[in-house]
Amino acid sequence: MFLSEPGRTPYDLQFSVFGFPVRVHPAFFIMPVLLGRGLITSEVNTGVGLVLVIAVFFVSILVHELGHAVAFRFYGLPSRIVLYWMGGLAIPDSGNVWGKSTRGSMSSNQQIVISFAGPAFGFLLAAIMVGVVYLLGGQIIKIEGSLIPIFLPDFRQTGFPVQGTLFIVCYGGIMLNIFLNLLNLVPIFPLDGGQIARQIMVQMDSFHGVRNSIILSIACAGLIAVFCLMNQDRFLAFFFAFMAWSNFQSLQQYGGSRW
Repeated sequence: MFLSEPGRTPYDLQFSVFGFPVRVHPAFFIMPVLLGRGLITSEVNTGVGLVLVIAVFFVSILVHELGHAVAFRFYGLPSRIVLYWMGGLAIPDSGNVWGKSTRGSMSSNQQIVISFAGPAFGFLLAAIMVGVVYLLGGQIIKIEGSLIPIFLPDFRQTGFPVQGTLFIVCYGGIMLNIFLNLLNLVPIFPLDGGQIARQIMVQMDSFHGVRNSIILSIACAGLIAVFCLMNQDRFLAFFFAFMAWSNFQSLQQYGGSRW
């Protein structure tokens, strides 16, 4: 998710998962600190809770990017994963895998599948976490009244602390994967939903499709930014306002005077 690959630093973490090279930029850890502190409960030491939240963010975003990487591999293109301050990127490399096609010959539908694969893996991880809650004897409580329903793991009938470390891991794993992946499916470029919308619009109108997708991105990002600001969520308001501005600049370069 989001923009270009950050530069390398001496402090990058590097490893591989299922043959995919993974690089973690040190600025990646800013996001869980900013967004995840609300997951820490009073029953857990703040330091321990912060480590758990970082771990949940790390696994969740890595799984999302693995979805993209697996789809790239399926269509014959090797890729690598970078985690950084605004999420992650699955970056295709030149080459050929299993004798299949490279990105240059990918169809629009194949690119839609690749874009959707990340959120699909994230939703699957959320479902697995729900299964873990039930396997441990707990249950899920659905709380209505917000834009996105809240699913709380309930461990009151088990021997586990009601809001201990297990609660943080399960609650974070469920809600983070639901929220971030729904967010990614909003039709705002370059989020996954924006890339899907662009491919669909180009299929419908090869001449104006890209321009129409940029206009849709601006409209959606602007509306969501206003909504977030009205609900006192300054971080998301800034995020979507920045997305609207970035897409507006793209529209100007593309020929934005022809609305």
